[in-house]
Amino acid sequence: MRKLAALGIVVMTGVALAACSTGRTADTRRGVTDAAYTPLRDVNLIRPEIPLILRNLQYPYSTATLTDCNAVAHEIGQLDAVLGPESYQPGPNRNVWDRGGDFVEEQAIEAAQDTAADLIPFRSWVRRISGASRAERDALRAVANGQQRRTFLRGYGASLGCPAMIPPPPPAAHQSRGGDDRPVGRR
Repeated sequence: MRKLAALGIVVMTGVALAACSTGRTADTRRGVTDAAYTPLRDVNLIRPEIPLILRNLQYPYSTATLTDCNAVAHEIGQLDAVLGPESYQPGPNRNVWDRGGDFVEEQAIEAAQDTAADLIPFRSWVRRISGASRAERDALRAVANGQQRRTFLRGYGASLGCPAMIPPPPPAAHQSRGGDDRPVGRR
């Protein structure tokens, strides 16, 4: 009974935090809701969803379906839609107030996740016995295979001579100083 009350507190706190946040309310609500589902995932009642394209990916280095640049670009686009942007791709330019709000939001979501994770005693054993650990490992493995496939496709497309397969690197700090290429110490 105490655990249900604690879960109720987590959910109510999440709803309150989601209502108070500004700007990214949907992200906060999604994060807190995800935290409330942690005990259900721990007993394997809710499994991580693996997108079909990642589930069907057996070998990330296959070239059987890659006939031309359009096929390579199409498959990269499908993987981008499922995996999201790559880590080197620049994100939105956010000011200090937005970044501060992001920090508060992340801390609130993390607190809700920690509280929900503490509801189940012997959590690691419960996850292992219920199969939740294996399901999570399978989902992480599928994402890693998808990332390997996307990286391989970029290199393969570049080797075929396809345009814009490898995006340009993010702008360096010296370019934001007005285009002066000299190292900082030699002015």
